Amino acid sequence: MHVPSADTEFSLSDSELIRRAQGGDHAAFAQIYDRYAQPLYRYIYFRVGDHDLAEDLRAEVFLRAFESLDRYEDRGWPLSAWLYRIARDRTVDVMRRQRLRQMVPLESWSGACEGPDREIDVRLDCEELRRLLDDLTDDQRQVIYLRFMANLSIQEVALRLGRSEGAVKALQHRGLQSLARRFVL
Repeated sequence: MHVPSADTEFSLSDSELIRRAQGGDHAAFAQIYDRYAQPLYRYIYFRVGDHDLAEDLRAEVFLRAFESLDRYEDRGWPLSAWLYRIARDRTVDVMRRQRLRQMVPLESWSGACEGPDREIDVRLDCEELRRLLDDLTDDQRQVIYLRFMANLSIQEVALRLGRSEGAVKALQHRGLQSLARRFVL
């Protein structure tokens, strides 16, 4: 009997990992988690701006994915598109329920090299950027997040969103133009 090496298992396609996970192979689902946990965390964090909430939402994404494995059908879209859709839906649900206000704890100021003024400026800039991103269409915002927060290429974003590369480029261009018009320097 052939036992696959760790290198072989990590080179498995998403489709093969899903198939194995659907068959009850928990190690396969763990590999899916290892592959997508960090990019999903970055995507969620940039939307909510809170580390603990981003971690909680990421955990919910993987819990929902695990619970839905039996209903998952490979329709030619990448697994990441399914996971990012779950992440987007969960994030939107949470943000609708509560309006997040960014608070700067006083403890974080004490060790800052550049002083509290710099910390406040950075946080205000992030808040303003989040607010401006909320004014974009959902598609534009999603492309901007994936391109610049998750550091994905145009091709990767197109695959994850199930869109053509041209559509992703157009959404990115329109989103960036909209941000540029609204961003106050």
